[in-house]
Amino acid sequence: MSIPVIFSFILFIGIIGLVIGVILMLLSFALMLFRESNFCKELVEKIFVIALHVLGFGLLIFLLALAGLGIFIAIEGIKNGEYNLGLSRTGGNTKIKWAIEPIRFTFQTAVFMGFSIWLIYFSIKQCRFFLKRK
Repeated sequence: MSIPVIFSFILFIGIIGLVIGVILMLLSFALMLFRESNFCKELVEKIFVIALHVLGFGLLIFLLALAGLGIFIAIEGIKNGEYNLGLSRTGGNTKIKWAIEPIRFTFQTAVFMGFSIWLIYFSIKQCRFFLKRK
């Protein structure tokens, strides 16, 4: 199993976590409309807190997997000396080679690495905020 497949699988797990969190959030909002007793109010609060935790965990997994995928792409590009980017809907590929376009290659590497580092920083910041709230 290759590394991009593993990162794609982890991205998929993060997306599933986000979807489950959204469904739980919608369920808590629906129950909030029909609350009549104190028990229902406690149930809505518990479901809401669980939804927030699932959303936070799903977002964390998704962003870290996306950062890992970006770093992997940058490392592979540096190792091979070129980027093969499929940016077209028609199946066309863009090749950025170090030997031909060094400035564009450097820019692309900086974008991949910078975006990945920002995602990791943002994830750490979100974890700190999430843990501080407890």
